[in-house]
Amino acid sequence: MTAEQVRAGARRWLDVHSANVRICHWINVIAGGYLLLSGIHIFLDFPELYWGHTGYQGYPAIFRLADWGLSWDEAGDLGNRMWGRNYHFTFAWVFLINGLVYVGWSVVTGHVRARLLPTRADVSPASLRADVIEHLRPASPTRAAATTYGPLQKLSYSLLLFVFVPAMLLTGLAQAPAFAAAWPWLLAMFGGRQTARTLHTIGTVVFVLFVVVHVVEVLMAGAVNRVRSMFTGRFRLRQEGT
Repeated sequence: MTAEQVRAGARRWLDVHSANVRICHWINVIAGGYLLLSGIHIFLDFPELYWGHTGYQGYPAIFRLADWGLSWDEAGDLGNRMWGRNYHFTFAWVFLINGLVYVGWSVVTGHVRARLLPTRADVSPASLRADVIEHLRPASPTRAAATTYGPLQKLSYSLLLFVFVPAMLLTGLAQAPAFAAAWPWLLAMFGGRQTARTLHTIGTVVFVLFVVVHVVEVLMAGAVNRVRSMFTGRFRLRQEGT
């Protein structure tokens, strides 16, 4: 084998994800799954949403699962509030601590600025428009070969980390009587415990949509290569003629 062939072979793999990113990612996958499942159990045990400070069965609701064909009693039989609350609080702490470790590491090492925060050029109309067009293509060689985040990815990940997660945390804490009593400004911020619960539920739906889009994007950008890189940290570069 010639020196040129050795160098070419070495260029076939690129280190793209550090151990910290990979570990935090998979912990969040597990924690997020349990948060979603336990949250569904909690909601089914009280399958209506209200706005303001007051909400109970028979009170005017802004959303009722009964309007979609599942009665209060039927939903309650499917849900389990005790199981749901225990697991929801447990994995909320896992998610929070893991997130703080990830953000802290990312800030200290410069990962946030280097890979996650969009630049002014990234959020320009022309850049965003071009990235949208690229993402709408069913099979894009450019996307399959990408080893850095594009403008839409940077924007979505930054909003997820620094806006969405804190909002979900605060709306969750506002529903806990102990935290609401200690920090009454939480209820004032959202205009009531029931409003916080409704916003938390809407946020859950948004999170599910984000995950669905994320999975679809991974599939369209080369699932084997992308998923493997989240385990090994190494991304296989496409070679000429392969």
